[in-house]
Amino acid sequence: MERDPRAWQDPLARPVTFLPGVGPRRARALESLGIRSIGDLLYHYPFRYEDLRLRRPGEWEDGRRVAVEGTVAGKPRVSRGGRVPVVAVPMDVQGIRIHAVWFRQAYVLERLTRYRRWRLAGRWQAARRSLVVEHMEPVSEGGAGHSVHAGRIVPVYQTSGDLRPKWLRTWIASALKEAEPHLVDPLPWRWRAKLGLMDKAEALREIHFPRDWERLGRARERLVYEECLRFQLPLQCARWRQKSRRAPALRLTRREWEEFLAALPFSPTEGQRRVLRAVAAEIAGHAPMRRLILGDVGSGKTVIAAAALFAAAMSGGQGVLLAPTEILAEQHARTLSGWFAGFSFPVWLLTGGTDRAERTRCFADISAGRPGILVGTHAVLGHVPYSALRVAVCDEQQRFGVVQRMALLRPNESIHLLSMSATPIPRTLAMALFGDVDVSFLPARPETPGRRVTRWLPLEREEEVVLELRQRLSRGERAYVVAPAIGRPGEQPESKKDVLSLFDWFREQLAGFAVGLLHGRMSPGEKERVMRAFAEGAIQALVATTVVEVGVDVPEATMMVIYHAERFGLSQLHQLRGRIGRSGQDAVCFVLTGPLTDIARQRIEAFQAVNDGYLLAKKDLELRGPGDWAGLAQSGWPDFALFDPIRDEIWMRRAKHHAHHLVRSREFWLLPEFASLREGLAVSGEGIH
Repeated sequence: MERDPRAWQDPLARPVTFLPGVGPRRARALESLGIRSIGDLLYHYPFRYEDLRLRRPGEWEDGRRVAVEGTVAGKPRVSRGGRVPVVAVPMDVQGIRIHAVWFRQAYVLERLTRYRRWRLAGRWQAARRSLVVEHMEPVSEGGAGHSVHAGRIVPVYQTSGDLRPKWLRTWIASALKEAEPHLVDPLPWRWRAKLGLMDKAEALREIHFPRDWERLGRARERLVYEECLRFQLPLQCARWRQKSRRAPALRLTRREWEEFLAALPFSPTEGQRRVLRAVAAEIAGHAPMRRLILGDVGSGKTVIAAAALFAAAMSGGQGVLLAPTEILAEQHARTLSGWFAGFSFPVWLLTGGTDRAERTRCFADISAGRPGILVGTHAVLGHVPYSALRVAVCDEQQRFGVVQRMALLRPNESIHLLSMSATPIPRTLAMALFGDVDVSFLPARPETPGRRVTRWLPLEREEEVVLELRQRLSRGERAYVVAPAIGRPGEQPESKKDVLSLFDWFREQLAGFAVGLLHGRMSPGEKERVMRAFAEGAIQALVATTVVEVGVDVPEATMMVIYHAERFGLSQLHQLRGRIGRSGQDAVCFVLTGPLTDIARQRIEAFQAVNDGYLLAKKDLELRGPGDWAGLAQSGWPDFALFDPIRDEIWMRRAKHHAHHLVRSREFWLLPEFASLREGLAVSGEGIH
């Protein structure tokens, strides 16, 4: 393979094929993880760690993975358990005789003869005094060496396809060796010293191959702080520039606001009215509104968005609502069209599935300056010919990155921006996390006369669920059944784990009732037809994947059944449960589980007992523990790899404070030591001179 000589100028940009053992096939497997370069490998952080440091025999726990060093102390024995070859080798470990056991690996006999002393990692079986070996490596006569696989705190990485975890560890160790001499720390040394932070190279070494838990924690803090600072710098630049902008004042008369409230099919709660007053006052002024609405599942954030969009249209302008999924965009369009049917302005819908003729008509109206409201997905970030845009609303803002939010604002910086999120984060963190906006909080959930309970059952008792389901459907209520996977064409279905198998099974169990199917592989038109039929009652039970997790609102839905709930995160379970009981009727959420680990059991117990999103997020953090850094990267926050909204609040607040002062200082824009931090701002057009 011919190598591009330009890659030598920046070792971090070199393709992964520069590393030993990475050929074209493995490079393609790495690419499926988003890893193309040596730099990508360095920032592919572990999602957890295993403590495989060497311990005395008395400290080994039965059934747990351990690492040992010992010498071969006898003749290997080969037997067959059925047709499976089993190799058992006597080993002397600190004066204790054990048996190292390998299944289906007869080739280890040849390897064992080459060296006398070995480091082994595997699962300890106390009753048999045996170690079922998963990893082996020779120990040189000179000492223990520097293994990345055993005898230390071992990183565990996300993998894909046939990639083996040990391959990733080996390649990342090589990447560190290759790149370390060329790493440039974006934080000046005096700054690091003041904050007590590691330098960048040491932090990357310790996040991947920590010498102990204390160094791992310090490495993570160093990298989290840099993530937070890079996140805050463009926000603080935007905040500074915002003061010089002038937005159109959207002033509605008292009668017009009363008409808006009368158009709603319900009376807003006092908490909603308080936020409505704040938004109305802000958009009536000439400073561009930058406000975030935080509210738990079912708190009624859509009412606030509708008010801002209504004000834009009634003032002779246009409003746009950006939703993360087509289903949610379509639902918002239906809701707003219903509420505003008595007014003269239209509600347009623009998604990837919008046909060409409808798109052309929509663009013609918008280009001509016709007042109205545009609802859509990422399609509204493209070449929409806005001519009178006044308000933009970003729903489920945690699903969008800062870059996407800036893309919506860049051509229209004088518009009012309202963001909404159901992410459960504390108030003080929200003030820091969204450094370019003001924050409003909605109460957790408007009070309703009905109860919503959560019941946890093993899969073997699903017949009880079917009985309850039939009773509710016979009363005219509706229900969701959620599966953790779709199921792949051509593969044998997994019993009760894929949505296609569940759909077939429930059609039999619910004979006489209308059962629908919804998943992400369906076309936009198909999804729209199914959701419309469910909302109108033509479908009574909807078997779906997590496409119904966010924003879907069918008031008649009073029952949720979640299969294999142990496969879902707590936040995801909470979002799903929020789809039911939205009209004041009694509702029940069944969680069905298979075999559970101790951690999974604690998570399900917490979900059953707690109905507050923030408290569940705190519990999730407690259960993850200090050895598992899986944070927002697994929770829909694309701007962060390590940052956790609860654990790292103090670092985000510090980063906001530092970024605020940096962008206002001449030194930041002129001194070479800040060049690396300035680069991202210059690229995105955020630089201030």
